[in-house]
Amino acid sequence: MKKVLFVIGCGLIVLSSCCNKSGQGTSQAIAPKDSFEFVMNIPIKIKPEYVSAYKKAFEKCQAGSLQEAACLDYALFQSYTDSTEFHLFERWANKAGHLAHMQTDHFKVYREETGNMNDQPKSKMMITYVWPIAE
Repeated sequence: MKKVLFVIGCGLIVLSSCCNKSGQGTSQAIAPKDSFEFVMNIPIKIKPEYVSAYKKAFEKCQAGSLQEAACLDYALFQSYTDSTEFHLFERWANKAGHLAHMQTDHFKVYREETGNMNDQPKSKMMITYVWPIAE
């Protein structure tokens, strides 16, 4: 199931970067950008000695996050070739929902518990706004 969600998330990112920017043949969105679904793929590199503890901290945060009304998906993927490499995939109903998430107790606990586990700074966060195409 995680593979399917990851493929769907990557597909959304690819599709959003391939959009026809000229507006020919596509409907123009009227709603403000902050009201669109908010999708994030965050690569994370964890120090080897913290891999197990990181997964446990994420699971606790994930349980709380999935209870949030604006949270549509919140999943963690681990590399097959490098056990210290993860991708956090988040999908929110809107940007405001994501911003509210960052103020929750479960997210603050996650940040506190995992703060010293990163092996390198987050350098390639990919954020994509997506919305349904109106025909």
